[in-house]
Amino acid sequence: DYWCYEPLCQLLCNRGMSVLRVNYRGSTGFGTKFLRKGLNGTVFTGVQDDIEDAALHAISNGWAKRDRIAIFGGSFGGYCALHA
Repeated sequence: DYWCYEPLCQLLCNRGMSVLRVNYRGSTGFGTKFLRKGLNGTVFTGVQDDIEDAALHAISNGWAKRDRIAIFGGSFGGYCALHA
């Protein structure tokens, strides 16, 4: 991910939802070490752990409610959403 205007995020926030975009292990832009963490044979398990940890962090900080949370994505993010 990178800093930019994201219309879908803005729409969801405008409708009263919180949006959390997770840079899970293997994401680019954080150096080779971070990228390789997602390529060491734990692509799905590590990525899912990152997504779940981010969701739990949002819940524990009061940004989300455990019974009112959703996940979606496109491309690889879609596979992650299906796996969740």
